Amino acid sequence: MRFPESKIKAAIQHPEEEVRLTALRYFTDSLNNDDSVMPLVIKAVEAYGVESAFRILRDADRLPQTESTIDWLIGQLHRTDLDLRKVHDDNYRFAIAIVLCNLSPSEVARRHDEIGQAPLFPQELQNQLAGTVKAAEWSWGDVWSRFIACAGELAVKSAWSIRDHNRVHRLVELLGHYREGEKRILGLLRGEWPDIDPDFAAWIDQDVVRIAGMRRLENAIPFLIERAHLAEENTADHCGQALGRIGTDAVINAIVNDWECGDFNFRLIMCEALKIIHSDLCANACLEFLKAEQDGEVQVELGYAVLSHYRRDAISPVRQLVAGEIDDLFPEQRDLRFRLVAVAAIMGLQFPELEKWHREALEADWGRFGLESGRIAKNFQS
Repeated sequence: MRFPESKIKAAIQHPEEEVRLTALRYFTDSLNNDDSVMPLVIKAVEAYGVESAFRILRDADRLPQTESTIDWLIGQLHRTDLDLRKVHDDNYRFAIAIVLCNLSPSEVARRHDEIGQAPLFPQELQNQLAGTVKAAEWSWGDVWSRFIACAGELAVKSAWSIRDHNRVHRLVELLGHYREGEKRILGLLRGEWPDIDPDFAAWIDQDVVRIAGMRRLENAIPFLIERAHLAEENTADHCGQALGRIGTDAVINAIVNDWECGDFNFRLIMCEALKIIHSDLCANACLEFLKAEQDGEVQVELGYAVLSHYRRDAISPVRQLVAGEIDDLFPEQRDLRFRLVAVAAIMGLQFPELEKWHREALEADWGRFGLESGRIAKNFQS
């Protein structure tokens, strides 16, 4: 039986930051419509302060918002106690502003003046905010045309800036919100592009896959499975994410049907889907795959997948994967051990090695090894 989601939500208030983040990512790694999660993030920010708020807020930009949570976010941009010379204070207001910029275009348009005129709203994000307001009046066709134009411009550039990445990413995100365009997306996945140059179609392929996932197009499942078998460079990993976002039992059944005939690459790609689909069917499949899997790298990825379902019977097989002295583990095994420690904390579980492994996780800063966050403002400068 899977651990109750209500108790995973409660762990967003846990005293340890990594445990809070692990609990939150259960909800943010897959598309969700649960607007009760953001208030818990706010509560954690208020409890633990600005210095530890950046990471949890950067994950929160994928959460649905309500009027009250938007009010809180805007209110944070009116604070007078932040010293923007300090990296964590400056990053905090940027994280808040990014959540607001990632609201739906209609929400941004409705509250544009409140957001853009807030004293702490970063000047570097004003153009993005204004662009989102304009997008509120665009049809699917308008956004698609802008996406094709943007992609065409970037296709001939020798190097991309962070701003370039943000532009195309935002247009792809917008395309994922419309009901229209399914025929166009499915046609491209099938290799049908009568009005698009084949080389250019291949170049935007990964974005088309992402849109199919965000749109949760069940009709795209067989094409995404086929593409995963091909393991095409740049596109394959997006197939796993897209299948995970579609997130239905039809996806799990398709993965189960092809798992045994799939090669190493196919199985790794499918693990990306298995990590973010939260259902009993998926949890059972993950455990069965792990029991039979012989490849060590795939085993580790399946270890993450079974942990993502918060089942007690997943703890023992993952313990076996990460047993031994920490210096003898590969980095991937070490990180999986740290994830196991965080999941055990959320579930309130104990096992003989837990205290030692927890201490090692703290000493290694949960795999970050004390790496300091840079100033995020630099990513938005010309």
